[in-house]
Amino acid sequence: MHWLQTLDTDLFLFFNRSLVNPFFDWLMPVLSGSNGVKTPFLLTAIATGLVLFIFGNRRLRLCMVFTLFIVATNDGLICNPLKQAVHRARPFVTLPEARLFGIVGKGYIPPEINADGVDMAANKGSHNSMPSAHAANWFAATMTLFLFYRRSLWFMLPLALGVAFSRIYNGVHFPSDVLAGAILGAGYAVAAAITIETAWQFFGRKYFPRAFAQAPSLVPNLNLKNS
Repeated sequence: MHWLQTLDTDLFLFFNRSLVNPFFDWLMPVLSGSNGVKTPFLLTAIATGLVLFIFGNRRLRLCMVFTLFIVATNDGLICNPLKQAVHRARPFVTLPEARLFGIVGKGYIPPEINADGVDMAANKGSHNSMPSAHAANWFAATMTLFLFYRRSLWFMLPLALGVAFSRIYNGVHFPSDVLAGAILGAGYAVAAAITIETAWQFFGRKYFPRAFAQAPSLVPNLNLKNS
């Protein structure tokens, strides 16, 4: 296992140090939701989702509901329990040569307790690096949209890969963290979709025949109704 840890560290330092350039120094924090873009992004995403839900067709509405449910539950059911169990320190904590948002060797970030007793440094993340929640959420959303609209992969996958890469470049995750997050997020989306679709095929057909007649499949691309 030592060689895997060495490879993980070497890859991290390559992405985090060797690929440094001014454009990435601006773009990667943005992809991670820093530099003041997190709130506008969330507001835009919420507004877009509401518009699509109100004016979209049945498939689009189901897609929005599925995406919201899967991304909203991914952290609580998958990522956070695993982070607490693994308890892996972030790379900028253990590697003095790591760059954290452009700062070399930032090192451990101690608690910054404000007047209300809130740790203001908690969002900077001194620990709990495995898996990457950013990667998990983006790949969960990417997979969910793919299950409804195949062509969404053309724009969602580059975004998900960009966000995952930004977590390494910014010094807050090892490559294995984002790889694990991507696999977990995509896998959780598929598992949740299969579970919900299977339940609908049984309970919808039996107890909600009218609704089932109008929507014989909640996730048509799974094709479970014929299996």
